[in-house]
Amino acid sequence: MTNLPKVYIGVDVSKKTLDIHVYPIGKMIKIDNTKSGINSLIKQLNQYEIVQIACESTGGYEKLLCQVFGQNNYKVWIVDPRRIKGFIISSGCRSKTDKIDAKKIAEFASKNTKDYDAFEKTNNQEHLLALVNRKNDLTKFLGVEKTRLKHPSHALSEASIKRFIKVLEKEIKSIDKQMQELIKQDKDLNKKSEILESIPGIGKATAAVLLSAVPELGQISNKEASALIGVCPYDNQSGKHNGKKFVKGGRQLPRNALYMCALTTIKYSFALKEFYNRLRITKPFKVAMVAVMHKLVILANSLIKKGELCKV
Repeated sequence: MTNLPKVYIGVDVSKKTLDIHVYPIGKMIKIDNTKSGINSLIKQLNQYEIVQIACESTGGYEKLLCQVFGQNNYKVWIVDPRRIKGFIISSGCRSKTDKIDAKKIAEFASKNTKDYDAFEKTNNQEHLLALVNRKNDLTKFLGVEKTRLKHPSHALSEASIKRFIKVLEKEIKSIDKQMQELIKQDKDLNKKSEILESIPGIGKATAAVLLSAVPELGQISNKEASALIGVCPYDNQSGKHNGKKFVKGGRQLPRNALYMCALTTIKYSFALKEFYNRLRITKPFKVAMVAVMHKLVILANSLIKKGELCKV
């Protein structure tokens, strides 16, 4: 039996096209970002033993690629664009084209391994995330309109602003209702939502955010969960310098939601309120808040993993 050459596939994704680099062979392929185009690519790649397929996160344009490859038993590693950018800079490459990006993504995949296997969302989780993102957009618009209402320069348009605020509030309520109906119809989501809502400070809205934006909860370690959300403290040490630990990166939507939960928790939850007050003796407000958020993430991840309600 002939041994197939081992290769790494780098894909530069755009709205209409995909640029593919087969490393270390050096073959370049360009196809349409369509189902038929991706299927034709898979046929071409069947002549190789694929070690890893990687692409950058592009805000959704990579979804079809992952879906079609998944249907053909290939997993695609979606990499944070900042990691790819850092890798390209470290390699000394100054030029930027789609072909070069695809090549560098393939080289990156050959020299790095995934931190963990990405969790594939179900159709209901995808639908829930779409609703969560839409609510987040409308909530931002609502905040802008309420700010305008208070500004004296908008006095003549006050009636219009108030009408639009009512429209936004009505639509947000409708989306909230849709989210809760979707969760109730899904046995797994409903059970996880009950667990999350049993944690002090976490309500239905935040539970929906966590279930859709962090579907990995309950399937990864506590450290990985806190890192995904961006509340995992990292060391800052070099030589004799031993700086303060810091948090960086993570998913903004669930982190923002957990921040609001933490504000509620430190007022009404005895255990976490005591923890927060103890930290505030020596730590600034933001450090103490991140620590409370870190506790909430670990608690959520652990309880979902065990399938138990919170007893704090």
